Parts: sequence; C-alpha cells; structure tokens
Amino acid sequence: METQLPNKNDISTYRQVRDYGRELLRRNVIEAASRLLREEGPEALTVRHVAQTLDCSTKIIYTMFKGKDGLADALYLEGCAYLAQTIAQVPKAGTPAAYLRAVAWAYWTFALAHPSFYLVMFCGAIPHYQPSATSLHGTTTAFGVVIEILQHYDQEKALLVRDDLTLVTQTFWAALHGVVSLHLLGHFTSFASSKLVFERAVEAMILSLFPQP
Repeated sequence: METQLPNKNDISTYRQVRDYGRELLRRNVIEAASRLLREEGPEALTVRHVAQTLDCSTKIIYTMFKGKDGLADALYLEGCAYLAQTIAQVPKAGTPAAYLRAVAWAYWTFALAHPSFYLVMFCGAIPHYQPSATSLHGTTTAFGVVIEILQHYDQEKALLVRDDLTLVTQTFWAALHGVVSLHLLGHFTSFASSKLVFERAVEAMILSLFPQP
C-alpha cells in the first residue's frame, strides 16, 4: 500500500512541504523504475537510467535509496504492500476451501496487474540483487491474514489440524507461485492455457486439503 500524500490544503509548515515533496519524489522514482523494468527489462534498472527518465540528478536517488539495491528494495516492499492489500481485501467465505479459492484468484489478479513488482519479488528479475531481511519479512507477512482467517473457521478447522496452518498456507502459496511465474516468464503457449493450468492447480490443492467424502 503506497504512502498516502496529505491534502495540499492541510500543508502549512516548511516541514510538511518538504515531507510532501520527498514522498512525491520517492513515488515518482519507484514508478519510473517499475516502468523501466517492465518495458526495457532488468538491465535498464540503473540509477543513472532512472535519473535520466525523471530528468533529475543521480545524487538525489543515491541519497534517497542508497543506490540500486536500495531502489530494488523499495520496489520489493512496494510490491509486498500491494500484495498484502490485495489479500486483505478477500472476504471470509462460507468455507475455508471457498476462501482459499478466492485468495488464489486475488493472487493471480495481483501478479497480472503488477508484473514488474512480481518479477522483482519472486523471479529474480534484478541480477545480483539480494532482498533485505525487511523485504523478505514483508513477503511472508502478506500471507499472515490468510493464516489468521483459517484459524477462525470452526467446523471446517478439523480438516486442517493434521498440518500446521503456516505450512498449509506456504504450500498453497508455492503452488500458486509456480504457475504464475511460469506464465510471466512466457512458458505457456497462451493466456488461456496458463489460466487453465492455474485453475487446475488451485483445485488440486484445495482437494488435497479438503478431500471429498
């Protein structure tokens, strides 16, 4: 979730003006970097190229992000925020199976809506970039709400006690990621085929967790 800019009418001090300008610049840098990654590939994601795109000094970006890895971390964390927001908006359903199915399609929608973020977060799009501990924590906490909601199901919860709910969630996430990453990296012949594979993977995972009598 991106930081909300304050209403300009509420800005009355020098510090507020400074903070507003800094956050606006930060957002512009992240958006420019994301666009370069999407349109020109990871080799285009250099501080110099981003600065040229924004017509600003490289010193500004180095000061704000401490270099390319800091900028990559900012992209990573921004993606985590979008993912967490997307998953948090999935309502609790009548059954845990229905809920997990809805989470799966929300994850699919997120990946297709923000492919550049997804590729940075999960597909090693930026060579030699190692996410910071903070970034990696942001990834796992995005699925924290799923674990919390699974714990709230009473009648159906007995179907999950054979496994730790964290393990269940991570296994489910791994299956989703496998198909999504193959799709984004061009390993399917068409969008329809990748979507069908995703649907079958989701249903197979749900069947393994909630076998039909």
